[in-house]
Amino acid sequence: MSVGALPFREVRARAQAALAPRSDEDPPVLLEVDALDPPAIMLLWDNPWLSPVSVSQTCLFDARLLVLCVAGRIDPNPGVETCENLAAYALERLRDDAYTWTIVSATAPGLFTIANVPLLAGQLSYRVPVTL
Repeated sequence: MSVGALPFREVRARAQAALAPRSDEDPPVLLEVDALDPPAIMLLWDNPWLSPVSVSQTCLFDARLLVLCVAGRIDPNPGVETCENLAAYALERLRDDAYTWTIVSATAPGLFTIANVPLLAGQLSYRVPVTL
């Protein structure tokens, strides 16, 4: 397992590769969207986006990667189970990746809006050491 810093511009692509579907049952993993067809996983930035760790020439920061597990339109029954399944999928895939992804928080399923469509989504936030 690798625990070193990743280049900042490569974090989301690296996570997308780790989470990439391996079968037709696996959810799509999206970086840039205006709308989506759930269930799906979106990779966004969380706050604080970047926190300086070192002011050395390597410009080391901690970045926060947000893995958004989007179940579907707001529906409390099957939507929560879908969020649980998406979160388990993401947690397992990132745990098994060659890079060590450090989870710092997980937010329970709740309202998330994309293109004025209310969706049910859970959030996994990861701390990722990065260089610029």
